[in-house]
Amino acid sequence: MIQSINAAQIRTQKMSMASDLLQVKNTQAATNNSYTGWTNKASDAIKMNNFNLARTISFGASLGKAIETHTKEMITCGNEKVGEVVDVTSLLFDTQADRVIPGDTAKSNTMIGSRYVRNSAKAIGANIFKDTQDNLFEMTVRGDDATKFDQRSEHPVQEVTIKLTPVNKKGQGTKEEIKVLNTKGNKGDNFVATVQDDKNVLMTNAGSIIKKDQEEGQLTVIAKQDKNNFTPFVTKMDPVRPNKPMPSIGEGTEIVIGMENGRFVNEIKASIREFVEKIENEEIVLPQFVAAPNAKDVQLIMLAGGFGSRAEYANAISDRIINGTADGAISTKGVFRTATGLTPMETTLVTLHKAGLLDCSKGKIGIGRNIKFYLNQGQNRGNGEFSADLYASMPRPGRKYAMMFPNDSMSRMTNAVIEANKKMQTGEAAIAMVAKKVKAEDCINTFGIMKLADNGEILDFAEKPNKIDLYGKYAGFIDNEGMCLTNTFQFAVSDEAFQVLNMLEDLFIPKVDPKNGKIKESRDWSSQYVPIIKTLTQENDYETIKKQLAIALNNKPEAISDSIIAKSKALLGNQKIFAIPTAEPWADCGTLNALYDTTMKIVSGDFKLEDFERARAISCVDTQTGLIASSPEQKEEIESKYLIRGQVMAAKPAPKITDKNVADIPVVIHRD
Repeated sequence: MIQSINAAQIRTQKMSMASDLLQVKNTQAATNNSYTGWTNKASDAIKMNNFNLARTISFGASLGKAIETHTKEMITCGNEKVGEVVDVTSLLFDTQADRVIPGDTAKSNTMIGSRYVRNSAKAIGANIFKDTQDNLFEMTVRGDDATKFDQRSEHPVQEVTIKLTPVNKKGQGTKEEIKVLNTKGNKGDNFVATVQDDKNVLMTNAGSIIKKDQEEGQLTVIAKQDKNNFTPFVTKMDPVRPNKPMPSIGEGTEIVIGMENGRFVNEIKASIREFVEKIENEEIVLPQFVAAPNAKDVQLIMLAGGFGSRAEYANAISDRIINGTADGAISTKGVFRTATGLTPMETTLVTLHKAGLLDCSKGKIGIGRNIKFYLNQGQNRGNGEFSADLYASMPRPGRKYAMMFPNDSMSRMTNAVIEANKKMQTGEAAIAMVAKKVKAEDCINTFGIMKLADNGEILDFAEKPNKIDLYGKYAGFIDNEGMCLTNTFQFAVSDEAFQVLNMLEDLFIPKVDPKNGKIKESRDWSSQYVPIIKTLTQENDYETIKKQLAIALNNKPEAISDSIIAKSKALLGNQKIFAIPTAEPWADCGTLNALYDTTMKIVSGDFKLEDFERARAISCVDTQTGLIASSPEQKEEIESKYLIRGQVMAAKPAPKITDKNVADIPVVIHRD
């Protein structure tokens, strides 16, 4: 076993490999080897990570641990890869024995997605405790045009600097845990520094967190991102006029919250129960419910806890999220309580109440009554089959269509939901999509956009275009005000459309990922179900229909018979796919940046919510420092302990919620 290599040897080997620095496009090879495996070949370790050490290093422990740390994957459910994580506290503690003199540095260079990432752990001098060094961790994310890891002239996409005294074997130093994780998956340009103490989790990618009492151990976190910043402002809000409970007018419908097995099930149920209890206790009082005409015709569906690619920003540092157990993911965007006092999911429930569909009044709302749960323990085939199975597994007499909503959007598009419901009642729509008006420049490489006929029928889609202009390919996608329409994943689907999709089910051929041989999610609304219905409602030539359906079904045109096309078209009749344009408040809050920006818009008044939601948000936000907390008490607690500047969001550590806690909540379970 190789115990150490001196600095001269490392420099010699480094020079010979200057043109072959680490470019890890697939970290699996490193992940499959524990750090003990690296002790056999020091040269392999150097090839995999360009560690530049000023003095000596033990390959038997700390370097191996550092390699393992830098290549570790953050797991939230089963084997799903969500994003990369660097455990800064562990890295600095486990390697400090090899960095005993100021200036001693360990560096690694990795490639995450399309970004070059350079990490550095450095000893910077003795601190107030004996036997330890103050340490500096630095991460620099360089753009797509960076061709070398040691390139320093290129403007960084993001920088994270963490200065701290790690906890040593005597328990001295800062007690916080610090990690850096990639919360957007594979691109590698949305790293968030997270700090967790015994009561709170703080997250930032464009701000600073400094511990006030340095005698408890030094802690300074500074994160910079080239496209994010916070500017202090003064909020103006009219006095809040609290509502009084009013009797409901008419009767609403029900909502079914669909949950995927093993992903946040208990937390979603417990969160909704808390929401119901707050209404019953009059902690939340909503405007008077006035039922929409024929509200009982609609089945409301909310898709929660799917297997998407986004990392979960709430409590992301928690060990109960970074794990590989099948039921390991405990807290997520679906149950993260925002500064308004509600989760994004509950914000949508309030919208449905205001639209006259779901009665959330005291004495009317209830789990097992107008709120039900569906748990899919079958094979995961994407959000399309998930919702189709839910619709088929939980039939209700009299319903004619379903309206579907995501669990991670902050939305108050009340009028658009009302109009979509009216459109479905006419019988003219197979699908009615709520479409948000967005500036054309904001859609480039970000949102899919659509082109409409004068009657609102959707004629064409363009998925995340790299440019948008008034002419040529994108003529008709942008209006005279420079706005485009994007799908908000809030849409209604007719019973006939569901029947057609069910008839075509046997024609779907699973797509296989050529990299790992695994079957991909194969029933997606945007890429498969909607194009299928669009083709059947717009095309009349059977050969054209077969070619277009074959793409969505991943099958051969000849496998699609004339008879099944004829039956499908007969079921749909004259139904079409329509869009309901709106400029009402909506934000996809699947990332830390989106939720932060939305919260600040709520506080400033640019994002209109109910008075009680805005008042709560204002009490949780410091508009001068940039801190967003999830409660006024948490805000006060954090500000007493840390100096906050810039984009910093706080959450409570993931709660322990077990089956026993939610055993009384009824759930319909689907299994293949």
